[in-house]
Amino acid sequence: MGCVKFTQVIVMKNINKQLFFLFWGNFTIVLAGMGLFPILPLYAAQFGATRTQTGLYLTIMYIAITLGSFVPGWLAGKVPPRGLFMAAGIAGIPSLVLMGQVQTLWQLVGLTAVLWFCGGVGLALIAVFTGIAANKQQRGKSFGLLSLTAPLGALVGGAMVAWLLSWQDYATLFWVYGMTWLALPLIGLLALPKQQNDTKSPTKGERPQPKTVPLGQTFYLLTFISLVAATAMNVGRFGTTVSMQILSFSAESVASTATVSGLVAIPVTFYIGALSDRLGRKQILAAGYGLSAVGVLLLITAVHLWQFWLAATLILISRSVSDAVSSALATDLLEPAALGQGLPLLNGLTRAGGIISFVGAGVAMDYLGVMRLYWLTAALALAAAFQLILLQRRQHQRLLSSLTATILHRKPAISREPC
Repeated sequence: MGCVKFTQVIVMKNINKQLFFLFWGNFTIVLAGMGLFPILPLYAAQFGATRTQTGLYLTIMYIAITLGSFVPGWLAGKVPPRGLFMAAGIAGIPSLVLMGQVQTLWQLVGLTAVLWFCGGVGLALIAVFTGIAANKQQRGKSFGLLSLTAPLGALVGGAMVAWLLSWQDYATLFWVYGMTWLALPLIGLLALPKQQNDTKSPTKGERPQPKTVPLGQTFYLLTFISLVAATAMNVGRFGTTVSMQILSFSAESVASTATVSGLVAIPVTFYIGALSDRLGRKQILAAGYGLSAVGVLLLITAVHLWQFWLAATLILISRSVSDAVSSALATDLLEPAALGQGLPLLNGLTRAGGIISFVGAGVAMDYLGVMRLYWLTAALALAAAFQLILLQRRQHQRLLSSLTATILHRKPAISREPC
């Protein structure tokens, strides 16, 4: 009995160690994304990029990270996940270093696409390894800790970028980030398991699960709402940089928006999961979408640095709420056998919102004007929040009809979806 307990302790220590390294790997990738994203439009402008070209540049980045996210699924059973993770880490290092040496806009676009593609591969694999390592009782806590890397990455990344640009130049900035990326192949080599056992054969007497499970109308509506909200949030992120560029703010000032917003969003992200358990996920999501609308509207009148800090903070909090709660809500809605099919679809469509927003924002700013685009973006965010409220009422009506049918001795199909 004592040997069994001792073995359990050793196993838990190994799992906690692996989760620590997975958190560190996730933070390394997000650090580059959150830190560099605000200043990349400014860097591209040095090579003559117009607003439309900048929007196309950011769109290509999001296409790359979306494709990278799907690669582990496409190569499942063909390439060892550990080797794929190490390859993505190694490929990202020269991409980062060379970004500081480019001479043309399209060299920058190509290298950034490679970096974002590698980041997508790495983030997807970290999620897979986390799901394997975390036990059922602590799975939510483990994924919640991963979501903390977004505001932490914004805080540390923004501070790094502001300090390095004030001290040196873009070449030094990208070289330092390249050195931080060295952590990824080391984590893959030292901390990740050599084999992945994420599929189990059915035991004797157990029916095999069907390959595809219906996801349900409510889930598809949630994915559409998430797509609309993600589009609005990404326009707000892009618009913050563009508005500051129009007002001739320095790159250090632009980077400071990531630092300040990350500092405020950290405690919100830490507690948002527990808050959604107590108050309801749809209510928290709707409130988060409303915050993004307020943040975008603040950009219309923003002229001082603190106003851009406030707008960026509201938009980042909205994104943190969406990341932390939307997957939990989808898990509530889906049958267990449908999680592997439904959650990647939700995450992929959320990133597709970045593609739509960046290509659309660049063109819309040139043809509609910046202020009109902000009004339209705020309306999209409010529409997403309103759709969630309608979804909540529909759930209540369905529950009421089910209870009424039960009293009348009928046999309704009671939904497992939460209120």
